[in-house]
Amino acid sequence: MDTRHICVSVNERIAEFSPRNKELSKMLGEFTEVCAAEGREAVTVSRYNGLKYFTAGTYCGFACFSDGTLIEILPSADGGAAEGRKELCEEFCRRCGFEFSMSGFDPDRNFMEYFISVFASETMKIIKSGVLSAYASREENMTSVHGTILFAENIRRNLVHRERVYVRHDVFTPDRAENRIIKAAAAMLIKLTANSHSSHLLMEALSFLDEVAVPYDITAEFGKCINTRNTKKYSTTLNICRMLFDRNEGTAFSGKYISCAQFYRMGS
Repeated sequence: MDTRHICVSVNERIAEFSPRNKELSKMLGEFTEVCAAEGREAVTVSRYNGLKYFTAGTYCGFACFSDGTLIEILPSADGGAAEGRKELCEEFCRRCGFEFSMSGFDPDRNFMEYFISVFASETMKIIKSGVLSAYASREENMTSVHGTILFAENIRRNLVHRERVYVRHDVFTPDRAENRIIKAAAAMLIKLTANSHSSHLLMEALSFLDEVAVPYDITAEFGKCINTRNTKKYSTTLNICRMLFDRNEGTAFSGKYISCAQFYRMGS
C-alpha cells in the first residue's frame, strides 16, 4: 500500500481541521469520535487562536487509514524520532514476547512496518519448523468407504449414483484454530505493507496456509487455541494476532476509515 506518512510525538499537532485537509479531517474526525467514545485518547481535538487541530493524545502507535494515510505517534524522547521509535518498538516487543534486537531495527522504518516485519518473520519460523495439524471430522461423497457410512444421507444423495458412498471420516489437516487466526492476520497485513521483504514473506505464508480456512469468527477461534508444549512456538505470533483482533487486549483501535490501528500506553 502506498502511504502518506505523518509522524508526530505525543501531544503534538497532527493536522489542522480545514477545507484544505477535507478528506484527512473527515477520517481523523471520525477516528477521534471513536477514541472519545471508548475513553482512549489516541487522537484528540484542540483549539488555538480560533483554529481547530487534531492532536496526538497520550497513546503511542500507528493508525493506517483506508486511503493509505499513516499516522505514527511516537513517545517524546531526547534522541528525537529515531529514539522515540526505538522505545515504541521495544514496548511492542515486550508486549508480544519478541526479543528486541538493534540488528533488526531501522530508525527510518515506521512502526507499522516494524510491527508487520516481526509478525511476518515469526510466522515464517513456524512454517519452516512445520505448522501443527489436527484431526477433524469431514463428511463427503467418496468412491470407496473411509470411516463411517451415513446411510440416510447416502440414500438421499446417491440413489442414482451407486458408485459413490457418503461417509464421515477423520482427516489430519493444518486447518486448525491457530493457523486460521494467523492466516487472517497475514491476509490483513499484506494489504498494508509497502516493504518488499515483508510482502514476500506474507505471500509465502499465505501460500503455505492455502488449505487453511479463513475464520468467520476470530474471537471464537482464540477460544479454540490450545496451550501445550507443541504450540509454544506459536506464542509470539498469536500474541500479535490478539493485538490485532482481540478487543480485550486493549491495543487495537477501530473506525469507519481505519484499515489497522495499534496504540499503547507506554510502560503500562
